[in-house]
Amino acid sequence: MRFRIQYLITIRCLASVFLAVLACTSASAKEKSYPGPFVENDQLLVILIPHTPEQMAAFYEARGFPRDAIIRIRKTCFVTVHIENKSRSTIWLEQKNWRTTSNNKPLPRLGSDYWNGQWNEINLRLASRSTFGWTQLPAVRDLQPDESVGGNIAFPGTTESFDLEANFYVGQDKRGGMLVIRFENVQCPKDEPGS
Repeated sequence: MRFRIQYLITIRCLASVFLAVLACTSASAKEKSYPGPFVENDQLLVILIPHTPEQMAAFYEARGFPRDAIIRIRKTCFVTVHIENKSRSTIWLEQKNWRTTSNNKPLPRLGSDYWNGQWNEINLRLASRSTFGWTQLPAVRDLQPDESVGGNIAFPGTTESFDLEANFYVGQDKRGGMLVIRFENVQCPKDEPGS
């Protein structure tokens, strides 16, 4: 009798835990939350995570970047991009197919040529250049099904906000059409006064 009571109590507890997990899973599936603006469809998830200059400076300072590099980093708008291929096809990340504008004018992204020039000016050591390089979004990358990629894109620090149109070719041979993802009025956050 005692065994049967404990057995029933255990079954009820497990059932309660299962229902609680199921309820949480259902709620999270309906109300997805990401740390920044995002676009999600059956083929692709793209999340943008803008960072303050202070956040980026702290990140690179913790990795031993010298003061001259930190000054340049603080003068920049960094946005971390996360991309997931949710399709059954290859999706092509090629930043040359992306268009960014601010106030209806083309907005240049600060790519490897810009950063190499900055780092040459201050003779940044190779280890720091390598670290910085792997934190940037690749210029070109094929994303296989269920594969993801992430990294930073950078804009001049004077940028207040921008619009982004990210175009992705689809298919092993890039002939499966093009996915177009649009973001509007993405804010480049500034540091709080006094920080």
